[in-house]
Amino acid sequence: MHLLRIASLALVFVTPTLRSLASEPILKIVSPVKTLTITAEEFAALPRAEAKVVEPREKTEEHYAGVAMRELLTRAGVPVGEKFRGVALSMAAIVHCKDGYAVVFALAEFDESFSDRTIILADRLDGEILPPSAAPLRIIVPGDKRPARSARQVTSVEIVSLGKP
Repeated sequence: MHLLRIASLALVFVTPTLRSLASEPILKIVSPVKTLTITAEEFAALPRAEAKVVEPREKTEEHYAGVAMRELLTRAGVPVGEKFRGVALSMAAIVHCKDGYAVVFALAEFDESFSDRTIILADRLDGEILPPSAAPLRIIVPGDKRPARSARQVTSVEIVSLGKP
């Protein structure tokens, strides 16, 4: 009974902490149209996508789950489909990571009218939350021969224009 009381007290003190962590922003998307901040709770409620990639050192298949980048960019006001033309073709997404690492993607890489692959921001690996070394999010780029753009600890995405000012 004593252990049950201790467990109950621990749950009372831990639950608000877990709730506050879920309400902390884990991703910021800055586009010319608007800025989005997304909490873990909001991220988990978005339409889900999956990607399978082969881990290059161990040669094992890894199963990631998260949200398609095109879904996130659409919510940030980035043009897609028939509206993706002209100036939008000279735009890029810079994915920023907690440790200062950054990778660049042409926006066309995320658009279904240009590419069949689905690049995702993952929050799960093999059904479990990402380990701290990769959390809060990891961008997964199926089809890349080298995993250098499958960056870990993603915190923000910045949409920039590379065309003439």
